[in-house]
Amino acid sequence: MTADLLPPPALDAQSPTTAARPSRRRRWGGFAVKLAVTVAALVIALPDADGRAVASRLAAAEPGWIALAIAIVLVQTVVSAHRWRRAARATGIRLRTRTALRALLVANGLGQALPASIGTDAARLALIRRPDRPMTALVSGVVLDRAAGLTGLAIAAAAALALLPRIGVHAEAAPELGLLPVAAAVIGLAPVLAAALLARRRPTRQPGPSATTRKARLAAGAGRILDDLARLGRRPRLAWRLLAPTLFVHALTGLAFWAVARALGLDLDPLAGIALGILLATAATLPIAIAGWGVREGAAVALLPLAGLSAADAFAVSIAFGLMLLAAGIAGLAAWLLPAGD
Repeated sequence: MTADLLPPPALDAQSPTTAARPSRRRRWGGFAVKLAVTVAALVIALPDADGRAVASRLAAAEPGWIALAIAIVLVQTVVSAHRWRRAARATGIRLRTRTALRALLVANGLGQALPASIGTDAARLALIRRPDRPMTALVSGVVLDRAAGLTGLAIAAAAALALLPRIGVHAEAAPELGLLPVAAAVIGLAPVLAAALLARRRPTRQPGPSATTRKARLAAGAGRILDDLARLGRRPRLAWRLLAPTLFVHALTGLAFWAVARALGLDLDPLAGIALGILLATAATLPIAIAGWGVREGAAVALLPLAGLSAADAFAVSIAFGLMLLAAGIAGLAAWLLPAGD
């Protein structure tokens, strides 16, 4: 992640466009691949469902329940902003609640059209960047926040799996569900491992003029992230203060999913809805599609019939959940019009 956030090195004066072209091609190539995966996953999941039944479910959605789900997501964003402020403070950056909330609302809105969470993180960093806020500290705070979120998601997903038999969902029919918490944990560790690899490039001597290169800046930023993570490990109280709101955030995700299910008229127990919603949200974090589309629907068609729903209902509620998140994101973009509050 740091590679996309730190300033790029000066390009060759003789061929500036040539130097920039490979990176641009890689980005567009990655986006094209994820778009193809998104479309393919949706197409694969849809034949298992009755298209007319899906359309009928969606057309009959009750606006009141959808509005409740959007309100839950906005409350979730407030809690997430509070967690981000704590993570930033651990790196020496103080953010006002209004500043963090505005940046997160706008970034989440933009994230509905971005291929991965890295775009959301880059957006919120751009919204709070100031000359008196070192970029390495800002990036470190976002990495701490992201790591806390995914660690909490892994724990929440494991708890949801353990809860399934108690709510009548026979998860043994789909043993691959056990990989979801592992996937969340691995994704959460990815930026930490990347920082560790980059930090190995830190110069052992006093940096000279060559330390202004991009690799040196990346190494310095990665070293800062590792130092902050190590400091967090020595302060379990602070770690818990980041993890506790994270678990609450993921419970709210499940609650929003249950509200969407009720909007479609599905008779789903609240506890089952929360557990299933957490698992679908975990599947959607896999960085292989755009905003989780397609992956979430495939997981829904595989998982929700275990709770007694038809494939059509499973596909419909997943689509409705994604559309609700899109609506909440668009609503959050209105925060762009507010003063930054710095």
